Amino acid sequence: MCRHLAYLGQSVTIKSILLDPPHNLAEQAWAPREQRSGTMNVDGFGVGWYADGDPEPARYRRSGPIWADDSLPDLARVTKTKAMLCAVRSASLGTDGGAAASAPYGEGKWLFSLNGKLFGWSDALGSPHPGRLRPDTGASPQTTAAVLKLAESLPAADLLGLQARCDTALIWALVRRRLEAGDEPAAALAGTVSEIKSAGGSGRFNLLLTDGEVIAATAAGDSLYYQQRGGGVIVASEPSDDETSWQEVPQHSVLEATATTVLVTSLGAQATDGEGQPPMTTPIEIDRRLPERFFEAALRADAAAGLTSTPKSLPPKWFYDERGSELFDKITMLDEYYPTRAEREILTARAGEIAAATKAATLVELGSGSGDKTRLLLDALSDLGTLATYIPVDVSESALVTAANRMIERYDGLRVHAVLSDFTEHLGLPSGDGTRLIAFLGSTIGNLLPDERAEFLRGLRAKLRPGDSVLLGTDLVKDPAVLVAAYDDAAGVTADFNKNILAVLNAELGGNFDLDEFEHVAVWDTGAEWIEMRLRSCVDQTVELSGLGLSVPFVAGEELRTEVSAKFRRDGVADELAAAGLRLRHWWTDDRGRFGLSLSDPV
Repeated sequence: MCRHLAYLGQSVTIKSILLDPPHNLAEQAWAPREQRSGTMNVDGFGVGWYADGDPEPARYRRSGPIWADDSLPDLARVTKTKAMLCAVRSASLGTDGGAAASAPYGEGKWLFSLNGKLFGWSDALGSPHPGRLRPDTGASPQTTAAVLKLAESLPAADLLGLQARCDTALIWALVRRRLEAGDEPAAALAGTVSEIKSAGGSGRFNLLLTDGEVIAATAAGDSLYYQQRGGGVIVASEPSDDETSWQEVPQHSVLEATATTVLVTSLGAQATDGEGQPPMTTPIEIDRRLPERFFEAALRADAAAGLTSTPKSLPPKWFYDERGSELFDKITMLDEYYPTRAEREILTARAGEIAAATKAATLVELGSGSGDKTRLLLDALSDLGTLATYIPVDVSESALVTAANRMIERYDGLRVHAVLSDFTEHLGLPSGDGTRLIAFLGSTIGNLLPDERAEFLRGLRAKLRPGDSVLLGTDLVKDPAVLVAAYDDAAGVTADFNKNILAVLNAELGGNFDLDEFEHVAVWDTGAEWIEMRLRSCVDQTVELSGLGLSVPFVAGEELRTEVSAKFRRDGVADELAAAGLRLRHWWTDDRGRFGLSLSDPV
């Protein structure tokens, strides 16, 4: 189980990136947080860096553990660089254990590392006893044959010149051949992963490459993250600190970064056909509109304001850490929770009508998430022949990339321009191609209070052009028993989801909420016509949030509001749209009249 990282940016000491962070690469070598396979790193390490004015990097590589090297701290303390690649290694059976086998590998201006493993290597090329299969290494006759096929594809000089007897050296030779043929860095990595799989090879292929000007990396079997900070970028197997600015790269993706920009695309979108020709797909553009440390500042502000107000409240957006997102996915599949199914029913039946009414060339989706329902609209626009661009807008970069990769793979030639944005504060609508259809689905608008809804709709209207349309999903008023059940399911999934907001405060703000001392409450407010989700304190208690220096008292029975979910009527939707300068043109519901989709255009 290897770990690696690369840095580009302003001149820094190697120590500041490699050794100073609280969860630095040396610590990851014996206490990794995201170990998904293999053992600890005790077999070797290396550091490669670029000196000003010299395009060829220097390398310092050693066998043995990184923490046991007495010279590295001094070297790292006094050496400054604008670019580096560092790696720690866990050797696989049948591979060399010397310093020459430790990454980074290098040739000319390039540095390269592998976090992963090519199954079948030791039985094909590495073992002193070829053909002796070891199931625990992932070897099989098929994977062994694949390694031999890959090796035979290399010129004899390249094969004989492998820098060490290990799978990293073979993969580096495959990458280097593509670079020499003119492939760009990301395409060289993606093409190599594709080549291995086409040969029948399998394993984990997180590759990392830099020339001191650009970093390319793949997420293909193990974790990969990046962080933009201080005029630079770090790409790493896992975060080196607890800053919330780290972004996870989705699996089956390739990243290409400079000191100021990061582009993430699907592996399939970057792979070439072996002759340097790109496929008929386009990469993902990511427009990052959130200020640095936005989420950290927003959470602190919302928690400080909401927990000191009377009554106490928190915005529902803080449900959605990784566990919260998983719980919500489970909620959408519950029998009691009808909105997702009802909206999908409408889109299945009416997507063709929506496409015909809008003839949109660009689909913009606010709060895109995984984009599952979006495909119905994209299919209809594609069938109509107008579709050119998809613009997903979301606060989660991993969700954006996942959705975008799916769309690129499904629609040949589709341009994807993703926007990382909190649509209530930093909404921006890229121009796209031709007329635009802005979809705001899931009745997410119901989470906004009336004044907030009015402000949001006015802001959206101001960004529309003639010919644009807005498709709005709204949950409708119905039997309160049906509504309450949707937010208080018998299995208790929604209760766990509701309490997860306290877990987020504990993790991010040093809180000591005892989740068992709060109970989930869902009530229907007849006057406001909305569902409220609350957390009720079971006892008198005081909660401390060390990250805010805040003590929050609760008396037994006191409630903390965590969500408002407004329900609508057709006339009310039309009135709110009209007040913002939008005219309702079409209105559709599911067969049971539970959910409404409205299509409007600017007046």
